[in-house]
Amino acid sequence: MLEYLVGRFGRMLITLWVIATVVFLATRISGNPIDFLMPEGLDAQSRAAMIAYFGLDQPLMTQYLSFWKSLVDGEFGLGLMERRSVAVIFGERVWRSLSLLSATLAVTIGIGVPLGVIAAVWRSTILGNTVLLFAFIGYAIPNFVLAILFLLTFSYTLQWLPSSGSGTLAHYIMPVMALSAFFVASLVRYTRNAMLDVLSQDYMRTARAKGLSETDVILRHGLRNALIPVITVIGLQMTTLVSGAVVVETVFAWNGIGDLLVGATLRRDYPVLQFGVLIVACAVVTINLIIDLIYSAVDPRVRLGGASA
Repeated sequence: MLEYLVGRFGRMLITLWVIATVVFLATRISGNPIDFLMPEGLDAQSRAAMIAYFGLDQPLMTQYLSFWKSLVDGEFGLGLMERRSVAVIFGERVWRSLSLLSATLAVTIGIGVPLGVIAAVWRSTILGNTVLLFAFIGYAIPNFVLAILFLLTFSYTLQWLPSSGSGTLAHYIMPVMALSAFFVASLVRYTRNAMLDVLSQDYMRTARAKGLSETDVILRHGLRNALIPVITVIGLQMTTLVSGAVVVETVFAWNGIGDLLVGATLRRDYPVLQFGVLIVACAVVTINLIIDLIYSAVDPRVRLGGASA
């Protein structure tokens, strides 16, 4: 296990270094941020002074080394737009994004897995077919389309829910619904397929022959053995969820990290954009590591760092 973790952390560091380097070069190629931050008609002398103030006149390698030095120092640079530490800017928004992602993940698992089991166990009934129908509908509609529909219906027409902000529990309803619809639909389909494979296995008939209740057979023997592919899907969804939240936060003016990254991209705010992409990359690789560790906890046949039994 220790050897596996050391190797995995080494690969994670290399991955993050490559991503950070690519983002650093891409932001420098995309244009000079002074042209987006400063008002039109700025004289050449003032423009040159602003470029020198932010260190954008330095050689590319010097800027690259300064970028990594800011990461090591923990300040992560100075935001070009707000002229504050990037660490402070992200610190003010990170909780909002984490709370939205946590609520969406809880809704996705809490609804998707039970509905997937229902769709598998009662696959030949109206209930099972109805669940599957709604799963296909949710899978087909993009989250930004749902977000706009929710805004038009529940905010502007019915005036039941606030259209923007993140101050109360009511603000969570529409963003969580819009963000989780696709992931619930996807999880329902994968859970249903995994359960159908398990339900036809011999050990399920053996469990019933022992006199166990149908609930014990489905949950203890069926669902547990179907969890490996389901966990895989949840892991993939979590990585997609991080990027999908960017769009939903922008639509609902959620004031989280996603909304911050969109603004930084439009304004060419290099330090904010670089650190934001690095944060998202860290979240993705960390989630993948956690999923691998959950594999070994759920299924003892999975051995990390070695061959499976």
